[in-house]
Amino acid sequence: MGARTKAKPPREVIEFKIKLYGLLEYKRWSDSDLAKCLGISAATVSNMRSDPLTTSGANILKVQTLYEEAKANY
Repeated sequence: MGARTKAKPPREVIEFKIKLYGLLEYKRWSDSDLAKCLGISAATVSNMRSDPLTTSGANILKVQTLYEEAKANY
């Protein structure tokens, strides 16, 4: 029997994860720092990383905006 492969995640999921990790790197933030900025828990930030499809649209937009600002000011 052949090995089963996992389905590829949608491109948007990969792009969001890149922005989330990039934001944390640009700002030198921990999950807790980002959580405070977004007004959510650190556990929610962790869940955003592991399963972006369950993340609220508002938090996705906030992360994307913060990422773009951090990138421009780096």
